[in-house]
Amino acid sequence: MSISQPPAEPAGNRPKLAVIGGRLEDDNDAVYREMHRLSGGRIVVFPTASSEPDAVGAETVAAFRAHGFDAALAPVHGPGAARAAHDPALAALVGAYGSVFFTGGNQAFITAALAPQGRATPLLGAIRTAHAAGGLVAGSSAGAAMMSDIMIEGGTSLEATTFGVVTNPDRPGLLLGRGLGFFPWGIVDQHFLKRGRFGRLVMAMAETGTPRGYGIDENTALFVDGTQGRVIGEYGAVIVDMAGAAYDRQGRTIDGIAFSYLDDGDSFDLPDHRVTPDMHKRPVLASEIAYRAPARSPRNVFGAYTLYDLLARLVLGDSTAYAADRARAIEPKAGIATTVELGRVPDRSRGLIALRDDMLRMTALDFRAAVAARKLDAAQLAASRRAALARDYGIAPGDDARLVLLGSSPLRCNALMRDLARNCMRDHAGPVGIIAAASSEPRNEAQSWLRAFRRHGVEAIDLGLTIDNVELADPALVERIAGLRAIVLAGGNQIRLVETLLHRGEVTPVLLAIARAYAAGATIVAVAGAASALSGSMIAGGSSYEALRFGVASDMGRRGIVIQEGLGLFGSAIVDQNLTAARRLARLVVACAEEGVRYGLGLCEESGVVAGHDNAHLTVIGRHGAVLVDIDLLRTALQGDDFRTEGTKLHMALPGDVIDLDTGTVTRAAPQTGMPNADLLNADNTPDADMPDADTRLAQLVGDLLEDCAGRRGNGGPPHDGPIALRFTATGNGSGLLDIESIRDRDT
Repeated sequence: MSISQPPAEPAGNRPKLAVIGGRLEDDNDAVYREMHRLSGGRIVVFPTASSEPDAVGAETVAAFRAHGFDAALAPVHGPGAARAAHDPALAALVGAYGSVFFTGGNQAFITAALAPQGRATPLLGAIRTAHAAGGLVAGSSAGAAMMSDIMIEGGTSLEATTFGVVTNPDRPGLLLGRGLGFFPWGIVDQHFLKRGRFGRLVMAMAETGTPRGYGIDENTALFVDGTQGRVIGEYGAVIVDMAGAAYDRQGRTIDGIAFSYLDDGDSFDLPDHRVTPDMHKRPVLASEIAYRAPARSPRNVFGAYTLYDLLARLVLGDSTAYAADRARAIEPKAGIATTVELGRVPDRSRGLIALRDDMLRMTALDFRAAVAARKLDAAQLAASRRAALARDYGIAPGDDARLVLLGSSPLRCNALMRDLARNCMRDHAGPVGIIAAASSEPRNEAQSWLRAFRRHGVEAIDLGLTIDNVELADPALVERIAGLRAIVLAGGNQIRLVETLLHRGEVTPVLLAIARAYAAGATIVAVAGAASALSGSMIAGGSSYEALRFGVASDMGRRGIVIQEGLGLFGSAIVDQNLTAARRLARLVVACAEEGVRYGLGLCEESGVVAGHDNAHLTVIGRHGAVLVDIDLLRTALQGDDFRTEGTKLHMALPGDVIDLDTGTVTRAAPQTGMPNADLLNADNTPDADMPDADTRLAQLVGDLLEDCAGRRGNGGPPHDGPIALRFTATGNGSGLLDIESIRDRDT
């Protein structure tokens, strides 16, 4: 894909399209403005694909009118859709307005209504006539999917790469059909980056012999005016070229895939893909190189924005040392692992960037990709699960090694600080090393720790490491760190800590020194955000509501939770901290489900856990306890319009209890009397004072979740009409089962 100057516009009536990746927000003025320009401000709305066509149709017409359109509604939906498609009055309406918009939902509803058994109806004929005369055909989500000739009807990327193409919609796999062919340049897919659909687009292209595919992300449009394409929106579009790809069906591999990522403002010529980047884009400067090595976090390759994140690393990476990256996903029922590798093409790939509204925008041209799926045996599956979050940096920890993960800073909790000083620093010789790199004021934070340890008779030193000087750490300091018997990673911003110790994507000598100290039996204390950073997949931001409603986002400037690469020293669970005050239970559940990780560990304030060298047995310390989240991955559905996970086990572990991450159980330090299947909350929204403490505390956490995310307190009850439905069933002894369903995209 080459860069060129904009070609001259062809004369005559140019066919116009707006292919929108779904979740079109009402405030996306740029997309509505371009649709207004291309349609002349007159449009007919078709809610044909929607499961709620009356409501969605009215809402969509209102949105267009709010942006200055003369918008009309075409009642073509449900059982009467086929009859309406033969109504001369509706065909005349399309002729009078000249442009149409199809909402989201189920794309098969559109093709069944307008072209049953492949036969065009008079209404489809009227739409084609208007389109040929220069009218705009626009569609979002399902309304985008139906535009290509080969239409993807269903299936996730993992299902597509694992099971291939299927014809039965009730079986897992890739479901294909025939679209309406408004977009003749290749297969269209939508919700592309958010729902990790690279795998299913590639498989659809390989199975049908289609050389080009176009994946458009949410709240983003690919506009077509004649043969010119332009991307406008929140994210961008991926263009896949498989004309030179090699497909080994027996070996389940596809190599030689060419692809580019076009961002908001980029334009291109559809016949030959000559690209004109947005005028503000420029090459990455040497001083802006942020990565020199591949990511070490085994992210779910088909998780939300995982491929976008990997591509961004390559764009901002040192091309001489870091030319490729990869991630994978495992289908748990079939035991098949799919790996996707992205890479640069020497002397061809180009990365361009711009900073806009404090967010990095990128364009990536002429990169390569490969997809490979292979069957894992039982031993390989078990090893993969064990290694999913863990990294030991080539140095296995010794039997005396311990991690202490704290849910909040003990500096304002004298009892927890005393417990940390007296018990967690046992049998260590020499001072405790303080690394306050996560803090925005590292010097002041380190001094606070020095004073606190001094009050408890513990010697401590400030190692003075920050993100600004970690590369300058001299060998003597590195060796001193490796020889310490106790190290505190102070609290603050977990992103800052990871970017310090994995500086520019490379393992720093300081991080290796910490791993060496840990392997030699040192106690590593990670506080608050630093505790989250010790997991291989790190929760970096976002609320519980955002997690349920919007899923994973690529960066902090967008709605949803952010998951990034962590340090991996604690490899048994995804960790979240400040669980009670920040009400983060749901975001921990969603993070585990999105990353395909069984266990999550939620640390309450003024509490923590002490883990032995194998990270499998955790003793709870402090005042309030910790929550073990145990996801049933076989009952979790992702990458569709709904997020669902059923049967998630929650265990409240109190101080003194032991969490066993081999078995997913909690051993009580004191007996608990159970109240299975009881309503754990009184009518006045307060926990029953007569209940055992573990049940009370779990009830409060779940009550907060229900109040914040579902607008109610209490347990059980049928799903409701809101976008988030939650059900909790107490099973006693501080445990219960949580079911979640969240509608993340309502037919737009």
